[in-house]
Amino acid sequence: MSGETVAEAIAGILDEHGVRRVFGVPGGGSNLEVLDACAARGIDYVLAHTETGAAIMAAVTGELTGAPGVVATGLGPGAAAAVNGVAYAALDRAPLLVLTDSYRPGDHDAVTHQRVDHGALFAPLVKARGRAAADNCRGLLRSLLRSALAPPRGPAHCDLSAADAAAPAAAPPPPEDEDAGEAADDAGALDAARALLAGARRPAVVAGVQARTGEAAEALAELAAALACPVATTYKAKGVYPDGGARHAGLFTGARTEAPWLADCDLLVLYGVDPVELAAAPWPYAMPVLELAAAVVRPHYAEPAASAQGDLARLARALAAAARPANWPCDPKPLALPEPAGAALSPQALARAAARALPGARATVDAGAHMLAPMSLWPARRPFDAQISNGLSTMGFALPAAIATALAEPGRRVVAFTGDGGLAMCLGELATAARNALPITVVVFNDARLALIDVKQEQRGFAPRGMRYPALDFAAAAQGLGCRGARAADAAGLE
Repeated sequence: MSGETVAEAIAGILDEHGVRRVFGVPGGGSNLEVLDACAARGIDYVLAHTETGAAIMAAVTGELTGAPGVVATGLGPGAAAAVNGVAYAALDRAPLLVLTDSYRPGDHDAVTHQRVDHGALFAPLVKARGRAAADNCRGLLRSLLRSALAPPRGPAHCDLSAADAAAPAAAPPPPEDEDAGEAADDAGALDAARALLAGARRPAVVAGVQARTGEAAEALAELAAALACPVATTYKAKGVYPDGGARHAGLFTGARTEAPWLADCDLLVLYGVDPVELAAAPWPYAMPVLELAAAVVRPHYAEPAASAQGDLARLARALAAAARPANWPCDPKPLALPEPAGAALSPQALARAAARALPGARATVDAGAHMLAPMSLWPARRPFDAQISNGLSTMGFALPAAIATALAEPGRRVVAFTGDGGLAMCLGELATAARNALPITVVVFNDARLALIDVKQEQRGFAPRGMRYPALDFAAAAQGLGCRGARAADAAGLE
């Protein structure tokens, strides 16, 4: 035996991987052992008010830091309540460890109280899962974390009972010889990529979720400069190429929105784009596609003419070395968002006012009709300056994501743009922000309806039913939860 409990061994491995926070709503059982062991390692525990919010906070922490995010839940209802946050990690490619309390096999077999098959519950969402015990905890945890961090990143799940958490852990196995070197690039794939670029006069680049590391973003700038071509980003990659920079072409969704500036393009380079980021519709473009990916994900909407997989920065620099400047007739400009007629306070006005008032802040954006304005207008200069749930597109994302963002970069203000429907789903997390004294400004688009679905209902000729509700006073609710709250009815009040 090692002299450590299983919980202490787990905390040690989390520490080795750079984990600095665990998020959750604790049950009893193994949660208590793990949280105590983590505290001894200097790993903080952030108490949330919902398991979904805690899981989103943990997943966003994983995205921001590169270390796995960790959410700890109770058994049964606690685990079940975290599912939407785990789905976010799965579809938005965030490294996450889901650590659930559980019954130990053989214990209380006749008991059905709070008994849920966690493995079956999370199976469609996680990349790997297992049950930690004295004889396997070290190897299992390391394996789960490797899986969560391997591209495309995602969640992994570990069950741990109270009895196992307190048990003495087996001694660490002898270290294995691991190949720490990076896999060599496929020379044939790179040759095919070079050939495509050599034959293109007007290539364009779209950066995606896999390109959000600092080195991948730097290499993207080098490739774009060598090609002298326009660069667009997906929603998840906003800021990977600076908004407003030379040749910046705005956001790319894989829909017809980008058609005007792509009309002259004769090669589209997808740089770390995951198909989960694109519009769920047939691919609308006929130009050939070159795919550069940290991990190739299939099926894909576009059929690449060539595909190279590996370290994105290395691939980009290999192509930049042989690139020639493009022959674009002019710098394509992002599509301007039309201003709504007759609106005293439009989403565009709110987004611009927040950007003026809080320069240098980061933004998190909820799903809903309001999202187009802040995603289009918020100035993002670096990766993660604007964050959104794109793969899952879940409501209730912006506030938990803002909490994680403020904790990850202390002192930098975060603006959470949310609708009334999305904030109502996670309202209690305002108390989490207040309790931790976080510099977060929550901007609520309060129109007393589920606007995006309300519009679709109207367009399809259905009666207005089930989409509207009485307006809620979120300013008063915020004050009751420990925040300052204010309401704006016109532009002057907003300023």
